[in-house]
Amino acid sequence: MNGSSTVETSPFAGQAGGYELSSDLSKLCLPSEFTDAHRKLAWVDSICFLFLVVGLVGLKAPKVVERPMTPVADLLPVELPPPEEKPKVVPQILQEEPVQADKPLDTPQVAAVVAAPDTKGVEFAVPVEGAVAVAPARFATPPPPVTQVAAPRKFNPDAEIGGSFPSPSYPVQAWRNRSQGTVTVDILVDATGAVTSAKVIKTSGDALLDQEALKTVKARWHFLPGEDRHYVWDCTFQLQ
Repeated sequence: MNGSSTVETSPFAGQAGGYELSSDLSKLCLPSEFTDAHRKLAWVDSICFLFLVVGLVGLKAPKVVERPMTPVADLLPVELPPPEEKPKVVPQILQEEPVQADKPLDTPQVAAVVAAPDTKGVEFAVPVEGAVAVAPARFATPPPPVTQVAAPRKFNPDAEIGGSFPSPSYPVQAWRNRSQGTVTVDILVDATGAVTSAKVIKTSGDALLDQEALKTVKARWHFLPGEDRHYVWDCTFQLQ
């Protein structure tokens, strides 16, 4: 012995048991020889390992149980009876009985009988055989006489001999309106000399002047008796 002590270094040498663990794996697997700091870590690792093992066991796939399938019953076709046919209703055609026309009453035919003339005194008499029907005589009705009126001619009261032809008065309103003009009147006269018709065929442009001329001819004029006459008269209204 040389007086110096030799200490063997072991991987399991720890501080607490008089040896020191130099390997990390030994430190993790041997918690009893750890220091306080390493001992806590070892316990945590152990617990995690246990949970891991338990989890792997719990994740084991469950056993699949196969159940036999229920056999499906075969569907049998069902035959439906055909629908009952309804009896067809055939319309009955009523035959109309022929209407018997009323038979005309037998009326005796009466023939017009003309007595045969006495032919004893006639040398060449024609014998009459059977009954002879004579139609009634028809006389033509003469047409009604057509009254022919002479063509109209200009009438001048100043040149007419006989009769009464006063001049019309000047209407007050037309005089105030300063209206003037010439109105032409168509006049028909019968055989007695009376005026049967009077109408304006050309106006003067003022209704008051036209009406005054017509009123004068119809109410105040009178011609001498004679044949029917037809006149055209120009009546002039002029302011002085």
